Amino acid sequence: MKKFFIFIAFAALVLTYSSCTSCSSEKKSKKDRKMEFKENLTSEDTVRMLKLADDCMELLKNKDIDLALAMLHEYDDSLQQVSSLSGATANKLRRQFEIFPVLKYEREYFSFVHDGANDVRYRIWFAEEPNPEQNGEPITRFMFNPVKVDGEWFLCVKTENDEIDELRQ
Repeated sequence: MKKFFIFIAFAALVLTYSSCTSCSSEKKSKKDRKMEFKENLTSEDTVRMLKLADDCMELLKNKDIDLALAMLHEYDDSLQQVSSLSGATANKLRRQFEIFPVLKYEREYFSFVHDGANDVRYRIWFAEEPNPEQNGEPITRFMFNPVKVDGEWFLCVKTENDEIDELRQ
């Protein structure tokens, strides 16, 4: 009986230690994930990611909203999974670009954070303003979240839950 209790206590100790070890390795893995992602980026990744974003902006400028929306995806970082835009998200973005059409745009910056969170932010002029010095410029901003999954880049929309490069804000 005494040996049985010693065995149970030993097993509990081993389980406790292994669960703590896996917790600390999970914490490290997110940090390691960011480092590994940045270390493995190439200039081709930058070109591909920016081309996706610029092509989408060009479609919006040409008022091809449906084609632009067809390029966009949503990303679930917890599952590290890309999916097509939901109907609600597509409708929201369609309304946004109908109300604030892209007449002209300029890329403000891009930044790599990790495979599931990167920034490409644009400044968008949505109206003509004859006197911008007096009335201000009619601009808004829009940010994409390009993600790399299984070696392929997807142009995703940023959500309020997505990580952004705080140093660029």
